Amino acid sequence: MIRVGVVGASGRAGSKVVEALDAAQGAVLSAAVVSPSSSRLGARVKGSELLYSCQLEDLKGCDAVIEFSTPETSVAVAERCAELGIPLVVATTGHSAEQLARIEAAAQQVAILVAPNTSLGATILALLVEQAKEASAGAFDLEVMEIHHRMKRDAPSGTARALVQVALSPGQQVVFGREAQRSTGEVGVVALRGGDVPGDHTVYFLGEGERLELTHRVHDRRVFGAGAVALARRLVGRKPGLYSARVLLLGE
Repeated sequence: MIRVGVVGASGRAGSKVVEALDAAQGAVLSAAVVSPSSSRLGARVKGSELLYSCQLEDLKGCDAVIEFSTPETSVAVAERCAELGIPLVVATTGHSAEQLARIEAAAQQVAILVAPNTSLGATILALLVEQAKEASAGAFDLEVMEIHHRMKRDAPSGTARALVQVALSPGQQVVFGREAQRSTGEVGVVALRGGDVPGDHTVYFLGEGERLELTHRVHDRRVFGAGAVALARRLVGRKPGLYSARVLLLGE
């Protein structure tokens, strides 16, 4: 039985991690950390004797931590987990270069996974994009489009940025929100925001007389919770370092 702490436990995705742990076999919620401004602070976690807390000290004793919060908080969590020797799944996106550098520094002391998307489908999508790019050998123009709910803080999404890195070939450049004619050697990224969309990502392979579309759509945020728990399980016992969902879920 692994004890899992959740940071951002009252948020859209974090609450789904809490639900996933309630139903999981071999894993149990050990700490539920929320923002000091959360309406659930001090309340009892449904199905548990735990109370929602705003103290990172409550992570002591956890075997793994899953973080769905803000870039600023995720850095603090990474550094605290490094001090405590607790493996960490960072599921927040929108970090600055300086924030990512601090998370990477923390990974010198403990195993950390930075996962822009914790669903299995998103990991498989990235693998398929890589395979399609190699098989097409430059015969198609590549473009990426993503859709998220109106409240999402970062654009493009972390998942879209990760897909772009897979799609890029040497010498190509990324264009965000193109306003002019497409140039040779570009990979364009378009971010749409509205409604309550949990997350849609499509990579287009656009050719002469044909096109290929590889799409992953999330209909229910529960996949993020279940995926995060699966990733946390696989991170426990790993040596210090930065890990990818592809390595942990697909065994590469």
